[in-house]
Amino acid sequence: ICALRIENPNFLWFVSGLTGLAYGALFGVYPALVADAFGVEGLSLNWGCMILSPVLFGNIFNLTYGKIYDHHSTILPGGERDCPDGLNCYARSYWVTGAASVLGIGLSLWAIRHEHVQKRLERRAEHEGLREA
Repeated sequence: ICALRIENPNFLWFVSGLTGLAYGALFGVYPALVADAFGVEGLSLNWGCMILSPVLFGNIFNLTYGKIYDHHSTILPGGERDCPDGLNCYARSYWVTGAASVLGIGLSLWAIRHEHVQKRLERRAEHEGLREA
């Protein structure tokens, strides 16, 4: 939201600072959250996926952002690109990032709910098995 609203380049440090804070919180807290939620036995797989996902999706997003910038820019005689649209040069890329974030949060919440339902069914089956015995 800040990246969509800030037009003065002198205040881009705020957007960068929030991004750094988000990455720091994520990579600093994630191992403890995963170990607490899923147990230590699932930590290495989840942490590995977490570390490798920026490699794949970082490249996809970089290519997407480049296409968006190229679409809004003109090629100058020296071969350089210039985007006279200001904030609109990148606005669509922030919307793409926001949509991907919402999708990721939705997938995470679905996975949490699915895991909760599976464990409840396992406990119920175990309880009914004990009752029959």
